[in-house]
Amino acid sequence: MPDRILMNEQELIHPVNAQFFKKYHDDVVRSGRAVTENGKTTTMRIVGVEVNGKEYLLPSFDPQTGKVINDYDKLVDKYMPDIKAGNIKGYDDYKQAERDRKLFYPQIVGKQ
Repeated sequence: MPDRILMNEQELIHPVNAQFFKKYHDDVVRSGRAVTENGKTTTMRIVGVEVNGKEYLLPSFDPQTGKVINDYDKLVDKYMPDIKAGNIKGYDDYKQAERDRKLFYPQIVGKQ
């Protein structure tokens, strides 16, 4: 895996997160489990959640159920193995997380 990923000439703080979401999105699309409502297709529905002083970006869309997980405790439990394994990295604050999300999201799903 590359150490650095440039998006729109800007370097991501945590490229591993972009890689995680790209794989997540692609897996949902490939499996045919994306949900379309009101003309919008959902494959990830990224939310920011604070865990132990770090801000994590997590996919709240569950392709198994086709629903969004709104209970953040359940969401953290679901992705804690990925956090512990380093597949999802935490940010120092919301602004850093949102900056990376704004850079990688359009590259994954296309301009929104």
